[in-house]
Amino acid sequence: MLLLAFPVAAFCQSTPNNLQAVKTDYLQKSKNQKTAAWVLLGSGSVLMTTGVVLAAPKELENILGAQENDYTVENILLITGIAATIGSIPLFIASKKNKKKAMNMTTSIKIEKATIIERQSFVQSSYPAIALKINL
Repeated sequence: MLLLAFPVAAFCQSTPNNLQAVKTDYLQKSKNQKTAAWVLLGSGSVLMTTGVVLAAPKELENILGAQENDYTVENILLITGIAATIGSIPLFIASKKNKKKAMNMTTSIKIEKATIIERQSFVQSSYPAIALKINL
């Protein structure tokens, strides 16, 4: 009988004491993603501009018929800049989602009830619990 009563009395669970850290982790992750997105956007813009500026004199020579030019470096810069600029878009979106998750988190302490055996009868016992609510 004692072995059957023990699991009913062992209702407690260990609660992490770093619930606030979850919110700050999401905010830090959002900040890092936004920084990376701005770096990609800025470097992509610089690479695209550099590619166009380097190709402009060669294109002018082609129009005037002076000589046929090779645009390998300019094309690499332009394509890399476009890829970096497009790559920043998913980072901006992920940053916004992580910030939204962090702002929607709430923690609270509430009183839960559990049934335990006490003096050969079932008794409702109250205990505090920490709740973490994440609105998705």
